[in-house]
Amino acid sequence: MAICQLKFTEFTDIKSTDVEGVGKLYYADDGKVYRWVKNRNATAFTAKQPVCYDAGNVGSKALFESVNSPVTADLMLAAGIAVTAIEASGSKCYGWVQVWGYFKDARVLGVSGTAVAIGDELVAADGTTTLTRATAVGTAPKRRLTFQALETCSDATGATYSKDVYVFCL
Repeated sequence: MAICQLKFTEFTDIKSTDVEGVGKLYYADDGKVYRWVKNRNATAFTAKQPVCYDAGNVGSKALFESVNSPVTADLMLAAGIAVTAIEASGSKCYGWVQVWGYFKDARVLGVSGTAVAIGDELVAADGTTTLTRATAVGTAPKRRLTFQALETCSDATGATYSKDVYVFCL
């Protein structure tokens, strides 16, 4: 993948055309890493939601160029977190996704039973715009592309919280 040394947009900008070079990475001074992507969905992304690569693109560079909302077939291919709301494909569907580093106020789903603890592995929740616990408490992480909870989260089933996470999707 190419590295974007100069960027022409703010991280919160969305565009209707590819102005940055889709798939390019930008390494920020604060240690965070971002990727310029295209939303290939017919629906918009919510700001701060997790997104996934399309498993149908494995084996080609297209894998790193477009992203989806989380669905069963793509959950193992976490792409990061949408920095801002990105419109549906065909409109202002290009924007930045954070792929590495500290992310403030990601959307995390409360799960029945046990609250999310600091250090728990999180993954994109199927069919939602949130992260959820990946494994049982105390279980070693199972995935390479994942997120780590940096704050505790209630066990209120179905409630969505704004929680800090660390993104490991590079």
